[in-house]
Amino acid sequence: MEQEHSKKPKHRITSRLGWLGVLLIGIGSKLKALLPLLKFGKFGGTLLTMAISIWGYALLFPFHFAVGLVVMIFIHEMGHVLAARMKGLPVSAPAFIPFVGALITMKKQPSDAATEAFVALGGPLLGTAGAIASYGLGVWLDQELLVMIAYLGLFINLFNLIPIHPLDGGRIVVAITRWLWVVGLIAGFVLIIYLRSILLILIYILFVFDLWATYGKKKSKKKEFVIETKVKKERFEEAGLWIPGENHQRSLPFRQYCFLDTQKEMAEVAYPGIGTILQFEMPGQIHEIYLVRTIPPSWEEPDVRMVLKGAYSPIRIGGMQSDEKYYSVSPKLRWAFGIAYVGLAVLIGYMMIHIGGLAMMNSY
Repeated sequence: MEQEHSKKPKHRITSRLGWLGVLLIGIGSKLKALLPLLKFGKFGGTLLTMAISIWGYALLFPFHFAVGLVVMIFIHEMGHVLAARMKGLPVSAPAFIPFVGALITMKKQPSDAATEAFVALGGPLLGTAGAIASYGLGVWLDQELLVMIAYLGLFINLFNLIPIHPLDGGRIVVAITRWLWVVGLIAGFVLIIYLRSILLILIYILFVFDLWATYGKKKSKKKEFVIETKVKKERFEEAGLWIPGENHQRSLPFRQYCFLDTQKEMAEVAYPGIGTILQFEMPGQIHEIYLVRTIPPSWEEPDVRMVLKGAYSPIRIGGMQSDEKYYSVSPKLRWAFGIAYVGLAVLIGYMMIHIGGLAMMNSY
């Protein structure tokens, strides 16, 4: 009886590690949107939050296992960081939150699906390499703890490859075919039935909602904005133009551009014959701008005040893109991402089966 009792935990190694992986991924997948609230700085903040996470995990698991778990998460996130920097996208260093994972923020969003897929693939690719290294080291040193850490690292990376858009897999398949999101819908539903995880249900609902918000409902109506600017009356005099009447209305020319250093989306409005009368930040696509009211100069206010009204479409930040040009990827790249995606999933699956088989053999 005592011998059976001592073997029981080993029989359940894969089950317990799998549920821990679901916990970590389930909470962290959507909370990445909260990272802008966490101003930890560069790697100084990373080390601090890593220490806090190790302390949190050490409350439930052995200290060495907690360290290994945080290292696996760090390697995964650094894969995203390195891939983003290879594409010239400025990103923050990882910030850790206990039982959530590690979060990074991108100061500039990918301009196309191929770039998004490249950055997304970097995480599970480097993360899998780290997990395999942990497995090899564990076998070499005959350390079961390193093998357990490797199994959890593999599980985290495999789960992230599910083609559900908040996860890495959902972002990788945008460069292959978005029809794989249908596979994600089916696979996610099956996993919900099998795992009965509330967190996985939350991820799934968010995925369905994002799909509906992007493709299911009718296109959103244009939004309006009102803005006021002041123009020196001397500019009208120098141009030989009359100051518009108070209720005079007309369409005004405008242009939009982006500063490469700050990534600010700017708009510039001009008045015919005078030139630029207003510059302002506008994170959206402007469709039209009208002069709707002019307040002539007075003793109290010597400048000409102009009230402008415009219509624009907000730009979706994060989530799914609806612009078809965004998903334009060459066939060569589609095949490359497809082979990498499937090959990585097969490799992880094989390694997990192999490690699970070793755990079963060692329990007898």
